[in-house]
Amino acid sequence: MPHYKVLIVDDSKTVHTELKSILSEINFESEDLEIEQAYGYEDFRKIFVPEKYALVMTDLVMEKDDSGIEVINHIRHICNDSRTRIVLMTANPEKIPPDLLTRDYDINAYIDKNKTSDFMTKLTVISMLKTYKDICSLEKAMTSLEKIVKEAPEMNLSELLINAFFQIRTFLSLRDSKLNITSEIFVNGERIFPPKNIRVENHYLPNQYNYKINIKHNAVKFSLYTSRDLKAFESAYVNSLLKNIESAFVQKEGFDVEDEFVLMISKLVEARSEETGEHVNRVSEIAKFLAQLSGHSSRDVKLIHGAAALHDIGKVGIPDYILNKPAKLDDKEFAIMKEHTLIGFELLRNSSLKIFQLGAVIALEHHERWDGTGYPYGLEGEQITLESRIVQIADVFEALTQDRCYRPPWPLEKAIEYMNDMKGKQFDPWLIELFNKHLREFVQIVQDKQDEEAN
Repeated sequence: MPHYKVLIVDDSKTVHTELKSILSEINFESEDLEIEQAYGYEDFRKIFVPEKYALVMTDLVMEKDDSGIEVINHIRHICNDSRTRIVLMTANPEKIPPDLLTRDYDINAYIDKNKTSDFMTKLTVISMLKTYKDICSLEKAMTSLEKIVKEAPEMNLSELLINAFFQIRTFLSLRDSKLNITSEIFVNGERIFPPKNIRVENHYLPNQYNYKINIKHNAVKFSLYTSRDLKAFESAYVNSLLKNIESAFVQKEGFDVEDEFVLMISKLVEARSEETGEHVNRVSEIAKFLAQLSGHSSRDVKLIHGAAALHDIGKVGIPDYILNKPAKLDDKEFAIMKEHTLIGFELLRNSSLKIFQLGAVIALEHHERWDGTGYPYGLEGEQITLESRIVQIADVFEALTQDRCYRPPWPLEKAIEYMNDMKGKQFDPWLIELFNKHLREFVQIVQDKQDEEAN
């Protein structure tokens, strides 16, 4: 049975016929799409089931000029379905509500029926399915990670290690869906996975990586076989996960994942962007130092260091063509990009792990501004959590001083001038004063991280 379901909502039978013909030619992840149809908002409301569909493609003007907006509102705010991707289609762009680009509609793509081609429609649909798949994979990986970390001391050792392998495979596949990866797991020299009665043939995978830990006085050897070389940070992620499992058995009560491990997770997600997976390293280090200066305890500084790395995790739900566009985004593209704050919050908010709970707040608020002109909710001043204000300064300063796909890095003097021009506008004035007092150290953090990456 097809895994990817698409719901077309349009009052034109001709449009349904044309779209079905186009979508029938798409084969995604070796599966044909399953297509369902609704002929207006009321028809849609009768058949829609939350999180059943990978994609809903809705016309704007149907029974009413804003029927498409009613469809979107029903999905996002009545059903609280943040996973399903939504494409808004219209042949009447003049009827698009004027606040569409500024309000929290959470639309993931637009199709102008007057200008699109079959090819562009296919590209849009495939892009939406990719982001849907990535969001589902990340949600699954986060849930699995939390289960492993929180329940490790009570879990059967074999079950725990096998779950760890599937966790690793899911996370590494976020960056590279074509990566083929298998595993052999040994406890005290005896293979527990795959089961001993199954013949293992890993010779077709050219790369082998071995990791060793000790759990409850058991010597564990974790072997991975991969179709390509693992990047240094991918291998570091595997090692960090296994070390976190090892630590969970020792500490047991009140254990939370290490900030360095969260950094590895964030780099895996960030590497999907053409900016660089090292962005999270630099932002986390700047945020850590600013948190120290602002009087946070050493424990909270450590928490902020890790949670800061999660600020852009919602970009997993942003299409590649927007994420890596080598030019300024237009208004509609920017409206889609802004949704990464809400996506990140939704991905993390239900976690029982403190570092993810703080990460959810930072993901949501790191584009809010001191003067209230930010997004997604226009919070101002101290309505924005202090941790989010800290990460915003770290994020902006790092971004200005680094190369991006849409512009070269700014000269250091220009970046510092911008930070001060935005004091009391974009940034917390008190934090900018701390930034200025310790400017040399902040610059050194960026330069040191650049030197590390170059080496």
